[in-house]
Amino acid sequence: MYWYIVWKIAAYARLSESIPEVTVDQIVPLFSPDQLDGRTSKSAQVYELLRNAIISLKMPPDSAVVEKDICAQLGISRTPLREAILQLAKESLIKIAPSDGTFVNKIILREVLQGQLVRDTIEMRLTQLAARNFKPEYEKEFELALFKQKAAAKRKDVDEFFALDNEFHRLICETAGFPDAWLAIHNATGQLDRVRRQAFPLESHYSVVFDEHREIYERIRKRDEAGAAAVFQVQLDSTFPSIQILREKRPDLISGDADISVTDIR
Repeated sequence: MYWYIVWKIAAYARLSESIPEVTVDQIVPLFSPDQLDGRTSKSAQVYELLRNAIISLKMPPDSAVVEKDICAQLGISRTPLREAILQLAKESLIKIAPSDGTFVNKIILREVLQGQLVRDTIEMRLTQLAARNFKPEYEKEFELALFKQKAAAKRKDVDEFFALDNEFHRLICETAGFPDAWLAIHNATGQLDRVRRQAFPLESHYSVVFDEHREIYERIRKRDEAGAAAVFQVQLDSTFPSIQILREKRPDLISGDADISVTDIR
């Protein structure tokens, strides 16, 4: 564990130096009508599109959320967009200032740590329950998700790899018998996801995360509750160096909270 954390700090230091500064001009146009379909409500789809753009820094902190431009790009009315914005504001990803406008929030450390606590408690328990309740019919979905994630790693497709990372953890909730729990976790970890997302582009990091997922799955498949929890804890703990390095190398992405430390929840 010690050497893994040391590696993580060194690797993320190199990665953080490569994170580009993104200007507001670079985020236009981000959206198009073909990104929408009829599988879920428009507001839910717009929410995911905006959330993903914020987490990936395609919409960086302090960039304006211009309703008329986004509506024009997506070909929608303002109602679903405003519903999405209100949800993102509840998650502290967007700040609404009536006199100044709507902007992407900075990364808020206290919210990041809160998201980590959610994963460390709720998702940890769900991982144990997934091992307890595992059935052979879940094998196909897990194997497919891992196959796709490995392929995304080879292509160095950060967006796809991150989406499949989340899909793997959603499958854990489903296998545990509580599929709706994923939505609660998803909605509580937006700020944490911004930190996690920035840790993926490093090539060797892809393989580390993939190997962790493969090992978690094997422990779940063997109904090894303690083993699955132990490997998941290693993955959770690897987030702390990412938080600290991002805080040191890209303070422009992060709000105040100088008194907040990752040791507050360790």
